[in-house]
Amino acid sequence: MRIHIFSLVIFIVSFNTFTSQLLGEDCSNPIIINSLPYINTGSTSNANDDYFASCPDYGNQGGANDIVYEFTNGANDRYIDLSLCDNITNYDCQLYVFKNNCNGNTVGCQEDGCQSPNYSAPYNSKITAQFLSANTTYYIVVDGYSASSNGDYQLNINESVGLNAPDSTNIPLVMIQTNNQTIVDEPKINVDFKIIDNSPNSFNKPNDLGNIYSGTAGIEIRGSYSSTLPQKPFGIETRDIQGNNNNVALFGMPFENDWILLANYNDKTFLRNVLAFDLFTKMGHYAPRTKLCEVVINDIYNGIYVFTEKIKRDNGRVDISKLDLDDNAGDSVTGGYIFKVDYWNQNNSWESNYNNPNYPNDAVRYVYNYPGSDEITPQQKNYIQTLVGDFENALWSNDFEDSIYGYRPYINTRSFIDYFLVNEFARNVDGFKKSRNFHKDKSSKNPLIYAGPVWDFDWAYKDHSSSMLNGAGWRHSFSGGSDVKPPGWYIRLLQDTTFANELNCRYFNLRNSILDTNQLFSFIDSLANRLSNAQNRHYVRWPILGVNVGTPEIGTQPTTYNGEIVKFKNWIYERLAWLDANMPGNCPNVGINELKKPYVVTYPNPSSDIINLYAESVIDKIEIFDNVGRLIFNQKHINGKSLRINSSNMKGFYSLKIVLSNKDVLFKNLISY
Repeated sequence: MRIHIFSLVIFIVSFNTFTSQLLGEDCSNPIIINSLPYINTGSTSNANDDYFASCPDYGNQGGANDIVYEFTNGANDRYIDLSLCDNITNYDCQLYVFKNNCNGNTVGCQEDGCQSPNYSAPYNSKITAQFLSANTTYYIVVDGYSASSNGDYQLNINESVGLNAPDSTNIPLVMIQTNNQTIVDEPKINVDFKIIDNSPNSFNKPNDLGNIYSGTAGIEIRGSYSSTLPQKPFGIETRDIQGNNNNVALFGMPFENDWILLANYNDKTFLRNVLAFDLFTKMGHYAPRTKLCEVVINDIYNGIYVFTEKIKRDNGRVDISKLDLDDNAGDSVTGGYIFKVDYWNQNNSWESNYNNPNYPNDAVRYVYNYPGSDEITPQQKNYIQTLVGDFENALWSNDFEDSIYGYRPYINTRSFIDYFLVNEFARNVDGFKKSRNFHKDKSSKNPLIYAGPVWDFDWAYKDHSSSMLNGAGWRHSFSGGSDVKPPGWYIRLLQDTTFANELNCRYFNLRNSILDTNQLFSFIDSLANRLSNAQNRHYVRWPILGVNVGTPEIGTQPTTYNGEIVKFKNWIYERLAWLDANMPGNCPNVGINELKKPYVVTYPNPSSDIINLYAESVIDKIEIFDNVGRLIFNQKHINGKSLRINSSNMKGFYSLKIVLSNKDVLFKNLISY
């Protein structure tokens, strides 16, 4: 009899073991959150895979175990921040939120965006400013990227902070109202769009009139990796009330309708893109113009952004000839074109006949940018593919150094040198691997391929690994990641002694002007000082100072904005010292006297509306003469290193006479149209 009773006990225990459910297993048995703030630790290792969501920021492979939490909001609407980025989390995790039940679409979802101290990469998850309706129940799911993504986690939930729009700001203020629509990655939605800039005489306030722009715009999330981070970048299209393109001149930039708001979550200085674009412009090339601003979306503060131009063919941007569908023969088919090295598919790109010598088993592809893959004709495809192919044939030939039979008849070497210098100065992996632009005009205007414009420096000016410290290392020879394989053009170009010597001459001349350490630091300090108030708001909204987010950086993470600027400048100082010692080539024709010649640049050139002048020394006087020698402009006692001149009424060829404060006189030519 006792044997039967013992068997019954075993059966009951075994039944309970197999039928009991792990707390948090699914929405029928969630872990209850009673109040905020909330911290809890747990593990998904013994759970089941009950739910799946693929977030807009990054796809999810599915198959990971998940744990569910339940929270019922109180009598008031609120915003919360949810994070798996702290202490305990040790696996590639995902976080999403359901409303009322666990069926249907998520109301919040994030795959990557931060790095737990206990994990090796920034593949942990954070949702910021998640809106919760009053008296509503939400289910919070802790999930993983793939079937192997399971482990320990720490879930932190707090009331969101820093959401209020600034009372006033000394930098431009961008106000966006979506009118109950959600901003997504295509298509653009129509929003109310206002830009306020009363500086330098007054501060900018949310209720001020939009004196730079006030009207309708289309907006969408843009970017690849940057779109996975909590502060989203946006593509903007200024529109009229009918939804058509509305070409406007914002911040004195040339008339256009396509603009970009670059987020700064991955750039705690806010200056990485701004500095690189400014340098390429001062070298005499087009780079997108920029304006630092603060952005408010639906009355919620979203931080500091870089308002900038979208790279495209147009007057005042990439100023090359327009190519129509019927431009398929003769000189008409020869331009203009923009192509790039970037993320590709079979339909939007073509394959090179040459591989990167550092990655010989993987194909290199070039992406159609202008005209786009959905607009370019077969004849136009054939032309640009043949031209690039002919250049590569010459580049990789035995005669590649020959000025006639080699590569030189195909490219503008100065643009390739300057592109190299800007991106190597910043040690910008993306400048060589992807986001790498080239353009060519109609051959009757200019038959050469140009490098640029430059783009995408949020991963630059950083130490990513212990293999490159103290400013050391090259990026032009990078073999590429698993996604994009760059061409090995610079590897071959630097084998040409003449090209290497020209590079050396250009670099050391620029080191005495726009790449002078003091000039660079003065530029950085002037912008950082202007951001001294705004950065406080930004880092309340995005409390990431001292935290490794975005690009995985090694070394100490500064806990103040001033610390970030000091780190940025120290990195630049070490990088320039390394480049000084390691720049290829030599410059026998550049002596001390030539290095010390005064330096002045005019940009853009050609120009249609505004001419910018920048000199290494203080400018005292400027005179402008037309093509018959008549004085049409004269300004004295400038007492500054830069000047903006309205050239909208100037058409044709002009000569500039610049008198510096040390009495040196320089002459520059420019074209205005």
